[in-house]
Amino acid sequence: MAGSTRLEINFNRLLHRCEAMAADKASKDWRLEKYIGALQDQLFDMKKAHSRPPQETLNEYQKKVELLKGLTEVEKMPSGAEKVLATERLQPVPSTPASTPARQLQARAKVQSQEDMRQELLGTSRSDQDSDLRHRNVGGGGDESDIDQLLQHHHRMQERLAEEMLEHARALKRNVSDTGRVVKDDLKKLGDSTRQADTNYGKLQAESERLEGYTQSCSWWVWLMLVLVILTFLAMVVFMKIFPK
Repeated sequence: MAGSTRLEINFNRLLHRCEAMAADKASKDWRLEKYIGALQDQLFDMKKAHSRPPQETLNEYQKKVELLKGLTEVEKMPSGAEKVLATERLQPVPSTPASTPARQLQARAKVQSQEDMRQELLGTSRSDQDSDLRHRNVGGGGDESDIDQLLQHHHRMQERLAEEMLEHARALKRNVSDTGRVVKDDLKKLGDSTRQADTNYGKLQAESERLEGYTQSCSWWVWLMLVLVILTFLAMVVFMKIFPK
């Protein structure tokens, strides 16, 4: 890290600390979010500094910080399905030796979220499965019948998982089909409305032209009547001048 400024050195120390805390799932240290906030502040200061690192390095730092922040948000989500979607939306980290811990964190988060979703679909947890296995071993002495029952149990769980996934796929297909039908109907109604609007516009234009013709003819009659009135008035004035009382 030769040539690095003190700000960049402190940033990298805190970044490595945060990556280690995120990798340690058992600790659940509440200070991680505070440290990530401090990382964001230091990254902002580093971007504004006169002797800042190259833009490529800054972009890599930015992706690492966003990954850590995204992982903390994933941990707060209540369901495994939401965690899977959130981990899929995380931005990938560049494939560089310095980014290996971040890439490992991202891969571990994807595996963990998929495992959580699988456990939710199965309706059980890993600790429940281990407890059930211990009870079977203690009660039956670990003979072949217990092993067969355990295998059958896991087989039934897998079948139920497959049925639930198939039902979800069918429901999704029905929703897509219904949505497509609604969109098709809306497009048809929109096309009919557009054609009706074009027809009404044509009729309105024809009526406007006809009204304009009537207006022009009426204007000629108005001028003619006005001329006749003026001529009549002048004739009366002349008549009165010629034949006074």
